[in-house]
Amino acid sequence: MKPITGVVHDGHVIPEGRLDWPNGTRVDISPHQETPGKFGLDESEWKDDAASFADWEAWIQTIEPPELTPEEQTAIDQFRQQMRRLNVEAVRRQMEEGAP
Repeated sequence: MKPITGVVHDGHVIPEGRLDWPNGTRVDISPHQETPGKFGLDESEWKDDAASFADWEAWIQTIEPPELTPEEQTAIDQFRQQMRRLNVEAVRRQMEEGAP
């Protein structure tokens, strides 16, 4: 028996095409993974002329900064402070160990 494909409608699998399998045939059903379409540009599509840069700059100006609640801003500030402290500690350790 050849494998077939089908589509789910209202909780039932409807085969695409005619089935000639005998009644009672046990089957395994698994969904197909949807392949995402192309995302972004590849290097050959990049434009670096003055008009493209002007378009890019105009688009960038349309981006509005995020609005953060005071709690979100506090959490971000605490995270940044912790990262600074960890970075200073890591550099200090490297200097004490004589690492380049």
